Amino acid sequence: MLFKKLERSIMKNHTDNTIKSFEDFLKVISGIEPDKGYFFRGEKRSDWQLVPKIGRITPKPPEKKAGKIHIDLQYGSEVVDERGALARFKAAARPFLTNVPDNEWDWIALAQHHGLPTRLLDWTTNPLVALFFAIGDKVNAYWLNQERIETPKYDGSAVFYIWRVKQPGIDTRNCDPFDSWGYFFPTHVTSRISAQGGLFSIQNDPHKTFSSRIKRYVIPFEIRNIIRDQLRIFGINQAFIYSDLDGLARDIQERITRL
Repeated sequence: MLFKKLERSIMKNHTDNTIKSFEDFLKVISGIEPDKGYFFRGEKRSDWQLVPKIGRITPKPPEKKAGKIHIDLQYGSEVVDERGALARFKAAARPFLTNVPDNEWDWIALAQHHGLPTRLLDWTTNPLVALFFAIGDKVNAYWLNQERIETPKYDGSAVFYIWRVKQPGIDTRNCDPFDSWGYFFPTHVTSRISAQGGLFSIQNDPHKTFSSRIKRYVIPFEIRNIIRDQLRIFGINQAFIYSDLDGLARDIQERITRL
């Protein structure tokens, strides 16, 4: 009953383009047919933009002018650029792999999957998975205070994206991943990517916000835990999202600590 009262109060205080309950989420995705070019993404912070991680953590390089030699003195010799980081990952990762990728697209997807900053953004064909990535972490006042240390105006909300795609995926056999825009499904698939229905978008300029036919829905802080608990009823939890022993352990820990 308390949750119902909370949901009603939130619905009065937020405008359209806001997911105010799990029922609201179901309305947002109603009418979407499988395999019709709809992809989904969740972000735990609504103040984050659709900018790949490599674009968020590195400054945009200066534009090169024709006829002039460009020398970049901004970085020290110990700093690795985007291509160099991928090259180092490839060189060091081989001993840990049972199946080694045979092309740059699968290498960059594998690097993204393991946390290396790249120009990729993660998407999924499963809206429930995207919703979990938005609100899968249990939140409280302490969490919000920690998140506000560097950005005091952050209100604790998450965001859910729907991307309507009408163009075909990138022909990765004939394209350079550092000079392409669109989406692709990796062929070097891990169990996590399979469980998450994963695919990736890629863009020529990773410092720009990824833009296309995308709808954005905010999930208020006050409703996050409520929707999260309802997701768990449908089996969308850490063990499902991270379909390995790490995910199983995370899910069991949540049941022990109730964090």
